Amino acid sequence: MLGRKHKFRGATMPNFTAPMIPALALDYQKVNSRVMYIKERLDNAIRVEYLFATPGDQYQFIADTRYRTAHASSGLMHEPQQVGNLPSGESYIVPYEGEKEGDPSASTGIIPVQFGEEIVLYKIVNNRAVEIMSDGTTSEKERKLLEAEPAYGNVAELGFGVLDVFGVQPVGSILLDEKLGVHIAFGRSEHFGGIVSPASFNKKENVVHIDRVYIPACQKDIRIFSVTFVYEDGRRENIVANDKYLF
Repeated sequence: MLGRKHKFRGATMPNFTAPMIPALALDYQKVNSRVMYIKERLDNAIRVEYLFATPGDQYQFIADTRYRTAHASSGLMHEPQQVGNLPSGESYIVPYEGEKEGDPSASTGIIPVQFGEEIVLYKIVNNRAVEIMSDGTTSEKERKLLEAEPAYGNVAELGFGVLDVFGVQPVGSILLDEKLGVHIAFGRSEHFGGIVSPASFNKKENVVHIDRVYIPACQKDIRIFSVTFVYEDGRRENIVANDKYLF
């Protein structure tokens, strides 16, 4: 917003660390090609179907992407008043959150997230985590957090990082690690075009937009078995299989 207001373009690097430097030397024309490949498909998809594999079980999550336009974070900031993060390399979209009267979000299913050795299972109804289906210390903490802050359970972003094929390694920082693969965020979404804002939370100190990144370095026991884009004409396109993009 400030770039448009004050008419400048630039790059931001919040929480940048030295291990991220190799990611700045990539051919961002090639990165842009991969990002736009996904963005163009996300723009046309009416839903995204995820199948997660954990030791001994599988879980499906279906995200409603109607009425939404995807974003491209490709590292190319060539246009006037354009500002973006570096390192870059993802396309992302906010699922439909049910703001149209009489048309609830169809996002539904279970999203698994690993914390240490524990896998927490979030039951999603109408694009919100409404219940924790697992047991354990972290599951109980997440259950209490959802009860205190229902907005925390909002599915705020479906992200697709593309830097894995360029040999970039995770560094333990979301700024870079989310650019390496599939990720899903909970919480605030209005800054990406959604409707959940800081005002949606009961306490301002609880406002979050928190990404869960599905790569082994971040969640070692959860794999992306498949991601499928579904289009209005009924076509289905597999985008990810066994943690790897198919394009």
